[in-house]
Amino acid sequence: MIARHDIDLVVAGTHGRGRVQKMLMGSVAEEIFRRADVAVLTVGPAVKDSVGSEVEFHRILFATDFGFGAAKAAAYAFSLAQEHNARLTVLHVIENGEAYTEAGAARRSQVNILRMKRLMSRDCENWCKPEFRVTFGSAGEEILKVAHECQADLIVMGTKTSSRAGHIPATIAYNVVTKANSPVLTVRG
Repeated sequence: MIARHDIDLVVAGTHGRGRVQKMLMGSVAEEIFRRADVAVLTVGPAVKDSVGSEVEFHRILFATDFGFGAAKAAAYAFSLAQEHNARLTVLHVIENGEAYTEAGAARRSQVNILRMKRLMSRDCENWCKPEFRVTFGSAGEEILKVAHECQADLIVMGTKTSSRAGHIPATIAYNVVTKANSPVLTVRG
C-alpha cells in the first residue's frame, strides 16, 4: 500500500500488549514501524483521547542513540519543531551509567552533547534553541521520564529493522510507543 499509493506517513494505533501476548500474537504497529520505509506515527493506549480539529506540537522530544539513520530521524524532529514553532529537547541515554566516575560521566555527557549538536541542520540556530540532555539509565524509562518532564506533545526516535520485530519481547521503541502519553514518530534507519 505504501509504495503503491506513494504514502509518506503512516499513522497507526496500538493496544500495547504485555510481554507474553506480544511474543505469542505479535504487534502489528511494531511490524509497521520496523519495516516501513516511511515515518510512522504511532498512538499508544496512554495517549489522551482529546484532540482538537488541528494537531499542534508545542514540545517535541527527539531521542537518539546515534545509530544508523539518526540523521534521518533528526531531520524529522528539527523540521517538525520548525513547522510548529515548538520547543525541542534532544536526548541521548547512556545505559550502565554506574560504570562511570563522576568526572567520566561529565566527559561522556559533553561528548554526546557535541554529537547531538552535529545532527542539527545548519540554519537551525536561526529559529530553534534546542535543549540537549544526556541521562544515565534504562533507555526506555529515561525517554519516558524526560518526555514527562518536558511535557512532550510528540516523541521522535529512530528504529532499527528487524525480521522478528512484532514478536521481540521488550524493545525500547515498543516500550516507549506503548507507554508514552504522546504520539511517537518512528523513523527507520
